[in-house]
Amino acid sequence: MNRLVLAAAALAVLGLIALVFGKRHARRLQHARRIRIDRFKLKRRHAEIELEVFGSREVVRAIQDYAREHRVTIDEARRQASQYLREIVPKFNLLAYYRVGAPLASAIMRFLYRVVVERKPIREFNERGMKGATVVYIINHRSNADYVLVAHMLFKFISLSYAIGEWARVWPLNHVFKWFGGYFVRRRYREPLYHAVLSKFVQTITKHGVTQGVFIEGGLSRDGAFQKPKLGMLDYLVTAKRDPEFTSPLFIIPTAVNYDRVLEDRTLTDELLGREERATKREKLATTFDYLFRNFFRGLFRRFKRYGYAMVTFGAPISVDAFLREHPAALSEEFEERKADLQALAELVMTEISDALPVTPVTLAATAFRRRHVLTERAMLAELTALREEWRGRPWLMREKTPLEIWNAAKFVLTLRHLIQPAAEWRDELFDGGDAGAPALEDAWMWNPSETTLRDYYANALVPFADVQQRGWPERPKKRSKP
Repeated sequence: MNRLVLAAAALAVLGLIALVFGKRHARRLQHARRIRIDRFKLKRRHAEIELEVFGSREVVRAIQDYAREHRVTIDEARRQASQYLREIVPKFNLLAYYRVGAPLASAIMRFLYRVVVERKPIREFNERGMKGATVVYIINHRSNADYVLVAHMLFKFISLSYAIGEWARVWPLNHVFKWFGGYFVRRRYREPLYHAVLSKFVQTITKHGVTQGVFIEGGLSRDGAFQKPKLGMLDYLVTAKRDPEFTSPLFIIPTAVNYDRVLEDRTLTDELLGREERATKREKLATTFDYLFRNFFRGLFRRFKRYGYAMVTFGAPISVDAFLREHPAALSEEFEERKADLQALAELVMTEISDALPVTPVTLAATAFRRRHVLTERAMLAELTALREEWRGRPWLMREKTPLEIWNAAKFVLTLRHLIQPAAEWRDELFDGGDAGAPALEDAWMWNPSETTLRDYYANALVPFADVQQRGWPERPKKRSKP
């Protein structure tokens, strides 16, 4: 027993020493790198955030309504609201973010992908941007790796607080994301008290200049195309401008991400087809760590091959203040009165993301194979040349410049995953037992017929938002109830 007490005391002393020296090291790091920290995401600002949240008439009214509806006392309702706020508020740790999180994010992304980030627009915006402006990065959502990619792309400029779904509310990810400045959002949770607290929290940190990242689609795309934008978080950001004290400019920077391989692509397409067996959060976490662990050792023995590109680009910044001058109804008290203007702003943001979405070799090849089932080498190069002309306004940031180089890069990833095959292997199926008059297929390729869902998934990434909007968004099929 005495040994256990001594061991516990030693651990406590070591923890205290690490805490003290960690804080000193963090302060030295901040001064050395001239890092600007948004004060309202630091843990010690929790009391100020709580004062503003619970001092608002919207939250007071929501507490009263909650007490009346659930037949509890005002104190109990307020405790429930405090619990919601504690769940949401981040606990940003400078040392964890800059000495652990950002380098780890960079290492993971560079291990898995060839990362390309178009940082020039951000530098130009920072140089000409108004001092004290509040900036929100609104991002399309293709993979859970987006969170890691976001940390990698911006940590040299500023630390980002981003809204995180419930999938990460599992130990130890819940603490890790909070240390990195993230705040949790319960999606599809209808409790009015929760949304009143979340709304006021987002408005408070926006007013105080916290730089945020928001995935406007709300969840991952199951078919690879853009999803219908959600208005909730955008509404919270815009209505922060109701506060007369919020006089600093508010800008939205549309941010586009694209991959040659989305890690969850098979799971997402299975969900689209209604074939999934929903895993628990712990099972998903265990699968992720197992995946990284196995590939880490494959990398040590030089057996791991990277998954192609992970790219980030930016659209033209959007001034929310200028938008509100043209659409004053966006600040109306009733949501239905401001909904149309919020929808217009969301579509403007999505159009900018669509225009800025970078092309990658795999998405180009998937588009070509969707247009023509079998392609010779020459036909593929002609298709890539035509696509480059058709989409010359899109960002082309690949190291590969010629159609041949682009096709070789795509072919490497696609053959590694057995998504394309030499067409000669399918000669009998294509020409009814090998017709003597069939063309030569020695240099031709075709997409694996059992993987056409993945072909469409990657080709859909390059479909413009306007086309997806006109087509409509697919609904996930309901799972059949078990007998």
